[in-house]
Amino acid sequence: MNQEEEFVMKSCLTLVTILLVSIFVTSTCQATDPVGENVNVGGNNKDKSSDWDTHLSMVHLFSANLRNSTADVDITDLRLKVTRDIKLNDRLTMTLGGGYGLKEIDSSLSAGLPHDLHSLFVEAGATYRFNNKAFASLKLSPGFYSDFEDLGEDDLRMPTLALGGYSFNNGLSLVGGFIYRFGYRSTQFIPALGFRYQPNQYWKFDAIAPRPGITYIASREIQLFVAGDFASDEYELKDKSLGAKAIKYVDYKAMAGVNYLPIPTIKLSSSVGYAFERKFEFYDTIRSDQRMDDVPFFKITLNFNW
Repeated sequence: MNQEEEFVMKSCLTLVTILLVSIFVTSTCQATDPVGENVNVGGNNKDKSSDWDTHLSMVHLFSANLRNSTADVDITDLRLKVTRDIKLNDRLTMTLGGGYGLKEIDSSLSAGLPHDLHSLFVEAGATYRFNNKAFASLKLSPGFYSDFEDLGEDDLRMPTLALGGYSFNNGLSLVGGFIYRFGYRSTQFIPALGFRYQPNQYWKFDAIAPRPGITYIASREIQLFVAGDFASDEYELKDKSLGAKAIKYVDYKAMAGVNYLPIPTIKLSSSVGYAFERKFEFYDTIRSDQRMDDVPFFKITLNFNW
């Protein structure tokens, strides 16, 4: 991490801390408002000035051969994130939260791979609506992304997402922006451009990287979908026996699944699919990338809010 990135990282961490304190003070003042305009006890959810959301997910990729090796590897990815949206006024909504992720890699010692990779982060962001059609948003997710062998400044990463969008009357929404990943050794700047189109109450088309998809809304409780996922994760390595300072896992996923909403505030999703173009990339090392065979996988997620 160079000095400029370190300065930006520390400045953003300070900004996130200020945001956390500001949101806490704001939400406390709202909850104790003597007039009662911002307090909702057993009232309509639409009148709430804040909203908690919890996301749990598990992805399991079945055992695959490491190419140019006799070793096998299977991967389980577990994630938890809790966020709170706080509506400051009709146009500005702040987001506060955090999460933890565990990527468990099961392989033989000869593969030279870490067993557990962790991510522990806070999340702060804001969404501003210019009107009922246009918006702009910014989200910061600073945290530690590493094997947690010996935490230090090198373990800090901060994915940053900036987006803007405009919705037309015909069900089409355009979205554009970028992702900048502070502290990453791999690609840092990633442009984002796409659209969402919902021609009627049954169909929804998302052409937004890295997770495009098509959803059929069969009923209030059931949604069917096909989707892709082109994301990647980078972690710092402190285990010197691995011979690298950082590792990134990359794959491309195609899946089909179903969303079940027993009530509007709970969504259970299950999907199966295929992962391809899989590899581990190593940084600050002479080690070459390790590619793996394509494999099937399954994914289960649970979202609930209150």
